[in-house]
Amino acid sequence: MIDRLRGLSRRMRVLFRSVAADRELEEELRFHRDMETEALVRGGLSSADARRAANVSFGGADRFGGAARDERGGAWLDAARQDLRLAFRLMRRNPQFTAAVVLTFALGIGANTAIFSVVDAVLLDASPFADADRLVMVWETDRSSGTTHEPASWPDLVDLAERSRTLADVGALMAMDGTLLDAGEPERVSVLRVTPNVPDLLGVRPLQGRTLRAGDGPAAGSVGVLLSERFWRRRFAGSPAVVGSTITINGRPSEVVGVLPDGADLGSAQVHAAADYANPLRSDPDLWLAMEPAQSEFPRWTHPFLAIGRLADAVSIADAQAELASIMADLERAFPENAARGVNVESYEEVTFGRVRRPLFVLLGAVVLVLLVACVNVANLLLARAEGRSREVAVRRALGASPSRIRGQFLVDSVLLTLLGAAGGLLLAHAALDTLVALAPPDIPRIADAALDVRVLAIATTASMLVCILFGLAPALDVRRVDLQHVLKAGAGRSATASHESRRLRESLVIAEVALAVALVISAGLLLRSFQALASVDPGFRTEGILKAEYQLDPLRYPMDFSRWPALPEINNFHATLLDRVGTLAGVRSAALAGQSPLDAGTTNGFVIEGREAESADMPEIRTRFITPGYLATLDVPLSAGRDISHSDVATSPRVALINRSAAERYFPGMDPAGHVLSFWSTSWRIVGVIGDERFSGVDSEPEPAVYAPLAQAPLPAATILLRTDRDAALLADDVRRTLRELDPALALSGVERLDVTLARTVARPRFIAVLLGLFAAVAASLAVIGVHGVISYGVARRTSEIGIRMALGATRASVLRLILAEGVALAAVGVAIGVVLAAAMARAVAALLFGVQPWDPATFGGVIVGMLACAVLASLLPARRAARAQPMAALRAE
Repeated sequence: MIDRLRGLSRRMRVLFRSVAADRELEEELRFHRDMETEALVRGGLSSADARRAANVSFGGADRFGGAARDERGGAWLDAARQDLRLAFRLMRRNPQFTAAVVLTFALGIGANTAIFSVVDAVLLDASPFADADRLVMVWETDRSSGTTHEPASWPDLVDLAERSRTLADVGALMAMDGTLLDAGEPERVSVLRVTPNVPDLLGVRPLQGRTLRAGDGPAAGSVGVLLSERFWRRRFAGSPAVVGSTITINGRPSEVVGVLPDGADLGSAQVHAAADYANPLRSDPDLWLAMEPAQSEFPRWTHPFLAIGRLADAVSIADAQAELASIMADLERAFPENAARGVNVESYEEVTFGRVRRPLFVLLGAVVLVLLVACVNVANLLLARAEGRSREVAVRRALGASPSRIRGQFLVDSVLLTLLGAAGGLLLAHAALDTLVALAPPDIPRIADAALDVRVLAIATTASMLVCILFGLAPALDVRRVDLQHVLKAGAGRSATASHESRRLRESLVIAEVALAVALVISAGLLLRSFQALASVDPGFRTEGILKAEYQLDPLRYPMDFSRWPALPEINNFHATLLDRVGTLAGVRSAALAGQSPLDAGTTNGFVIEGREAESADMPEIRTRFITPGYLATLDVPLSAGRDISHSDVATSPRVALINRSAAERYFPGMDPAGHVLSFWSTSWRIVGVIGDERFSGVDSEPEPAVYAPLAQAPLPAATILLRTDRDAALLADDVRRTLRELDPALALSGVERLDVTLARTVARPRFIAVLLGLFAAVAASLAVIGVHGVISYGVARRTSEIGIRMALGATRASVLRLILAEGVALAAVGVAIGVVLAAAMARAVAALLFGVQPWDPATFGGVIVGMLACAVLASLLPARRAARAQPMAALRAE
């Protein structure tokens, strides 16, 4: 055992201290030479003759070094060091080739790692919720309006929870904005009001404190609230002491009972965006606030709640849908308010991730194509170099190198190139991932949690290494069959014609590159044209030069007393005073208030056209907007007929309303709507004018019928300030904040930004996908063009003698130019034809992401075809001109 340990120790010393081991061997040989010298001197030789004889007898360290290193296991390490030194010398000798391979691999590996890391975090990572596949969203439907994703009424939810056996639990959600008051400045926060059972229903556990429980609602006096981890760290510096403290939200004291981990964001913005008529959250909620609604507060005809449920064991979504539909049918028969009401049960994960799944998988497919193009491009480069290294292989064989030794050196060369590419890919992936997270639209859930995925980095690197090894070893695979005399006689091999098989293989690889690039460029072109069409849609109002800011009044100091409604002087006076003050700020040309931002979908209401009650029963709900005078002028919304809302339309005057063009055409075709009366909220509103259509739900949606009523006649505690200005938006925002603080120091502004920025955010996702796919397509197309150029250039270099003979026999420079150009265009044309077929198949994947563009758009397909062929001509032009300028005699003498 001791001998084995000593042997192992000796081998490790050789592996990691080979220089020291060689020094020990030299010292041992010197000892034996000295001993032999002394013996010869004693035998009668002179000292010099004895030393010479001993040296001849023992020789140098090299005589025993190889055997000693073999015995101690160090020969392979010496060979590896030599191969590494040779590989580095080859890289320094041909830096262009090295840079091309490393950069190509870095692009493919880095892009794949970054995109897959995002896909993994958003779609593939484990959910923070227990058994997330058992969670469902429970929507109400309305057959009269054709909507399938409506929020529910509280009485309906109570009935469903009590009668359902397929749902183990049901909870309610409601989004709102709030004003937070504590020791710091007032701050607008996004709030998710939830019934106390929601955290347990989701199976989420707090980082600090406890979860919500029954009795945490407003009836208890102090409302229970959970902080998000992100908000807790930002606002309270992550202090555990905040748990148990009291903060004030919208004027009501709230006890912080716990802190939720960042992963438990519920995808709230996505859930609310999926609803037909829910107000979406602007971001993931900062606070989860307990609510315990009362039926007296929320009667059956109001529908403000989103419902989330957990399926009982061994129950499918279809089972729950059937049972809840039966319950809703009973409720429809029992309550007139539930006329035409039904239910729609959907998977929570589908609601949360369904809208982002296809775009992310399209991006993932695109970067896989980029990696394939990169690998094909490197394979072509390696094949070109392989043919040039045939003489090197022959020389090394002639000098006695074994086939395995040659293959080992080529293997080290290939592995080193791949590892350098992987290192570059890692750096690129890190930078790309940070950029992706920063540029991604806010409605992609969990993207902030994305981190570099080592698994895909390893997979992409392994795939690249296999390509590099396979094609890098090509010159050494058949080393035993190399005709040494033929290769050495051919000199540098410059004029030797490449083998037919090698040439066909390289051309096939270029065709594959072009085909993949064309398919990717066409897909990117479709999405870019789609985004262009989306960006050119008129939203129905002007956004340039408009500053938007939002606020919400404290309900304790500005009460919504419905017994006096709409005469609510606290609210109406504040709105009027604020509007007057901001309207006189420097640089403000016009000002208005609105219940919602022009790009906020807002709310809908059932309504009746007086005198047409029977017909109105089948009419879908209408978008309802509340505005002040000056709204049309500020946003440049056209007044088509009648009059605008005026300052005389106050709470005590007859109620009036405007309708948009879509409402006029739908409900009053061929007649003047002015004078007709709409009834909603149990109140009559006389139509006094018709205005242009605004696209409330985004520019990718059609205008909807809408009614506009004076804010003074329907006072709301929350409003949006809209200012048309020629001043810098940031400076004006400071003035608005100062004005609001002077009127009420406890109020905070939120959503302060230019309206054109808000509009740009509504198309952030299609822009994000189109830009990224366009970038990947540009990389793939560039690699394909480089591939065409490389094949043609290499072919010209290898065909020097052929071109010289052609020109010596009378071929003109123009004919040589046409010959080389034709070869490049022919390769590209075959690749383009295959790519068009691939693109037609891929069009189905991107069809759902298109707006205003057909999946088989002739302009896109035609433009890419012409563009790729033109690039092929340009890529072939330089080598073609070089061939055409060749001197026939010089070319023949070079052979």
